[in-house]
Amino acid sequence: MNRIVKYLVMLLLVLLHCNGALGAGHNEFANLYPDCEDNEPSKIYEPKEWPKGLRTPVFANGGDIEFLRYIYDEFGKDYPDVVDSTTAATETEPEKVYRAKGVVMVHITVDRCGKAVNPVVVEGVNDAYDKAALKLMENLPLFKPGALDGVRVKVGMLVPVKFSRSHLPTKYEWDTGGDGWSGGDDSSDSGSDDSGSSDDWGSGWGDPW
Repeated sequence: MNRIVKYLVMLLLVLLHCNGALGAGHNEFANLYPDCEDNEPSKIYEPKEWPKGLRTPVFANGGDIEFLRYIYDEFGKDYPDVVDSTTAATETEPEKVYRAKGVVMVHITVDRCGKAVNPVVVEGVNDAYDKAALKLMENLPLFKPGALDGVRVKVGMLVPVKFSRSHLPTKYEWDTGGDGWSGGDDSSDSGSDDSGSSDDWGSGWGDPW
């Protein structure tokens, strides 16, 4: 009986811990270093210079995978309408307009307070996408700062922001006898020729992060 009670108590503690972590969401590290300001100059450890033993910054509520999910969720398909191509209309199908696709690589520095600062596009796609990616990086939640030998340090990271080749909203006009396509489409089509697999984002913080 004592063994069963001990097991139930341990299970309850695990569940409480998990619920706490999930409830914290992307504000998990908001109060880690209250009133912290990183105004003093110090070395920034860039990806190609990461020394052995460096603990890289941790994104809230899930680390690397959650960071990629956060970027995808923040954009969804609501990003600048930059036209890449248009398919010709037929008797059965209206024309389809596609957004341009590409990956904007943005360099950020996570300071010793966990704040992502100084975003810079190092590999762009077009002005509209570049600006959208920068805006996203400027409003990231706080990270758990990087550390080396137990001391918090500034860490540079390369972040890929992916734009898929999705359909743009179109206005249907052709209608003969009610059998053709005559309605309207005021929302972006969910269709895309990009699989959006995690492989497209890179394999981790060091490559391409």
